[in-house]
Amino acid sequence: MKKIGILYICTGPYAAFWEDFYKTSEQFFLSGFERHYFVFSDQRVEDFGAGDRVHNIHIDNLPWPLITLLRYHFFLSVADELGKMDYLMFSNANMIFVDYVTREEILPREENDEDIFVVTHPGYCNRRSCQAPFERSRKNAAYVPYNYRGKYVIGAVNGGTCEAFLRMSEAIVQNVNEDLKKNRIASWHDESQLNHYIAGYRRYRLLTPEYCYPYGFDLPIEKKIIAVSKQEKFDVKSFKGMKTEKRDLISRVRKRAGSKGRAFLNSVLCIRDHMLFR
Repeated sequence: MKKIGILYICTGPYAAFWEDFYKTSEQFFLSGFERHYFVFSDQRVEDFGAGDRVHNIHIDNLPWPLITLLRYHFFLSVADELGKMDYLMFSNANMIFVDYVTREEILPREENDEDIFVVTHPGYCNRRSCQAPFERSRKNAAYVPYNYRGKYVIGAVNGGTCEAFLRMSEAIVQNVNEDLKKNRIASWHDESQLNHYIAGYRRYRLLTPEYCYPYGFDLPIEKKIIAVSKQEKFDVKSFKGMKTEKRDLISRVRKRAGSKGRAFLNSVLCIRDHMLFR
């Protein structure tokens, strides 16, 4: 029987989501697989009778955004254990499964030379790539030029073969460390780093947002894996804290331009990057 390691981070108030995630995963997700849960938390979560298939890994409840930015660091800290799996998958804490998900529909397809799967971000699935929030600062290791034509993917659900996922994790950790040495963090933290990696990769399977259906949206697609409200469990704004960001010139212009102005500016920047072969 094939094994899949499901990577799950739930420190602090996020531990409240574990029971629903685990129970719906057991009901709907890859029923023909031996499912192992690697739970990274500052609390010991219940195994609900799964025994040694639930692996508690202690991590500190780091302040936002480090707890999300460093997720791939956490994964590599138990790389030897993860290496015993055939596949690995990460899911945000506030996700639940609401329909059956089979290997044929979600896992990378060997016949298509795929070894990673990612999910199109539901907020940008119908927008041009130049309008998506890739990291645009060339000072960041997560930089993606405006003329990149690929889809923007969400950081909440992704996975692949064990070897490919750990290789991706190593690349992301290296880039995050490079940024931190310069006292920099990409605009959307680990999601920016994931998009940078995928922008330079070819062996990935791109899934539709039904595998990461957002809370509060009404999209004309099926629902397989959905996000549930964080706000019903805890005060999200208080948890993440409020901060004032310094913005570069392009960011300040974009903020003032309105939606039509931003679309025009992004198109101009796309042409610029194409002409400069970025």
